Amino acid sequence: MTRASHVVTGAKSETMEHGEAWNFARSRVAVILAMGLAVGGGGALAPAAFAGAQDAVRDAQIAVAVKTALINDVVLGTAPIDVAVRGGVVTLRGPVPSAEDADRAAALARGVEGVAGVRSELVVDAVPPPRRVRPERPGLPALAPRPSGAPLRLIGVGVSGAGMFPARDTLTGAAGLGPILRLRPGTGPGPTIAFSWMRARFADGSGVSSGTGLRVRPVMAGLQYGWGGGRTSAAASVVAGYAFNRLQADTGHAGADRAIAVGNSPALRVGGSLWVDVLPRIGINVFGGYLFTRPELTLASGGSVVTRRVAADTALVSVGVAYWVF
Repeated sequence: MTRASHVVTGAKSETMEHGEAWNFARSRVAVILAMGLAVGGGGALAPAAFAGAQDAVRDAQIAVAVKTALINDVVLGTAPIDVAVRGGVVTLRGPVPSAEDADRAAALARGVEGVAGVRSELVVDAVPPPRRVRPERPGLPALAPRPSGAPLRLIGVGVSGAGMFPARDTLTGAAGLGPILRLRPGTGPGPTIAFSWMRARFADGSGVSSGTGLRVRPVMAGLQYGWGGGRTSAAASVVAGYAFNRLQADTGHAGADRAIAVGNSPALRVGGSLWVDVLPRIGINVFGGYLFTRPELTLASGGSVVTRRVAADTALVSVGVAYWVF
């Protein structure tokens, strides 16, 4: 009785069981002993010993061939069928799922070259075939469903009104109404864009004729550090940019130090803001900070024209509302 230790054809392999390994080894020992007796036992025993050795080798080769045929079969490849060969006669033992499988195994054995006969001792038993487990492929992460009607909270636009408190007595009656651009809130640093537009008039004693107004419209960008990201968020920011200024002169007034032109100027603003989303798309903003800008003013005084810097620095407090567009 023999069984192949490892037979590989294509992608299949078979490991012989303990009993089959012992039978196979015993047959090989018998071959070696027979050859030894043939060599050392005298001329009379030599022919018979060699004949027995040849038969044992031939049976072992047939067993390997039959087992290989069974392993390579698409139906019986995983069935635990034991193969034993003696004198060219193949004996099949072990359980098979059906009678058809038993007949198929016998037919495969008969088709092997050198097989003199096949004796089937296969037992029909409902042995479930080994389940082949396919390796699971990593799936794509599930996308969280977007709440119906909820904004992405990427960009919001709105308007704010501001009260201005100039640092010097140069300006008076300062107030502002300007746009708001709100970016996605969150904890940590991020970009921000600010405007802080204002209107004011030159105060008496400022060196500029009374009744002259100044409009300052800065456009600034910078960094902010935010806290929160839900319905309530806060941020501290530093922005800088350029203020586009315009003079609103009293054309009906003629006199000394009459303002005739104003130039644009750099602008810097620091401050902090608080946002509260009262509705899914609507938020209210409160901001407090300080704006630095000093435009160059051109004055006509007597028969001469002079220019000088005007300190338009001001503290400001604003309240606004914004709508999440995206």
